[in-house]
Amino acid sequence: MFGKKRSWIFGILFFLLLIVVSVISTSNTPEEYPPYLVESPSPTGLKALYTYLEQNGHDVTQEETLPTMTKETLRVLVNPPVFTDQQIENHYLDYVRQGNTIVLAKENPDGLFNLKTEYALTGSESETTEADYQGKKLEVLQNSFVRLATNEDDDVLLEDDAGALAIERHIGEGSLIVLLEPTWLTNDQITKHDHTSAVFNLIPFEESRPVIFDEYSLTKSGGLVSHFELYPGWAYVLLVQGIIMAIFILWNQGKRFGPIYPVREETVRLSNERLRAIAIWQAKGKNYYASLEYQLDYLKEVIRERYGIPYQQNWTERLAEIAGKTAISTKELDYIAQGIETILASKSLNKQEYLSWSAKIDKIREEVE
Repeated sequence: MFGKKRSWIFGILFFLLLIVVSVISTSNTPEEYPPYLVESPSPTGLKALYTYLEQNGHDVTQEETLPTMTKETLRVLVNPPVFTDQQIENHYLDYVRQGNTIVLAKENPDGLFNLKTEYALTGSESETTEADYQGKKLEVLQNSFVRLATNEDDDVLLEDDAGALAIERHIGEGSLIVLLEPTWLTNDQITKHDHTSAVFNLIPFEESRPVIFDEYSLTKSGGLVSHFELYPGWAYVLLVQGIIMAIFILWNQGKRFGPIYPVREETVRLSNERLRAIAIWQAKGKNYYASLEYQLDYLKEVIRERYGIPYQQNWTERLAEIAGKTAISTKELDYIAQGIETILASKSLNKQEYLSWSAKIDKIREEVE
């Protein structure tokens, strides 16, 4: 009894030690940032661009709320999801109509702000392309396999041989600038190829207006934030340890996990193995006639279950009805039926006759089954 309690104490101490080690190890892991956040120093963040604008005297801020209806501001949305709430999209469109500018950088903005895209055969992924900006050639990295579908009133700002990479669309008193390559703004890509020239030519940062980096879609919609950030790390550690502890408690109480195997007697009760055992027993006791009767009774049951032929019929009628439904010929079935009727009438059987007729009955039973 004492030994069992001692094993439980050691088990609890072991789990407590695992919890402590897990909490310590998770607290030392590097901080992870969702892509396109302003404060993110990771390769997918926007800290380099934001810091450059801030150090060069631009009025630049970041916001995590929907825009207020001010005028003459420049708002940057980088890779937002397609809003499921139409009211949010309408709020942004009203914001543009009031005289503001939104810069939308997204690889495929189809369905967002009434934008349409078309698939373009642009070659392999992560391939550089030569884009045209007002007659000036820029070497840029292409990641998007779509191009913007333009209207007559749209101004194409940047394009390559496959189509428009950036456009400006006037909405009310403001404008919407759309760029298909959000990665050009990231810390990893902004200084590569001609991305710096492309970004500063397409986005009017130099105009005297407040620049706002919109992070509402990144932090409020939950589309890019991991579900595991809802609770602290130690809570998930306790949850996992609790599941493991519950499994061990159930196991200790006799619970088992795995497939359920039926008792062997249930599977062989009416199988060939049982029939062979009865036949051997009857043969050793020289109860040939009784053994043959048992086999015929079982054959009756099999034929009844398969073809619905009642017990009352004699063997001639019974086997005549299954003629053509098995591989056994009608002539052979008729011969077997007459032989069975003769044996049942005589009620005598020697060993050779028993073995011969058992084989014939087994042949019919295998065909019916």
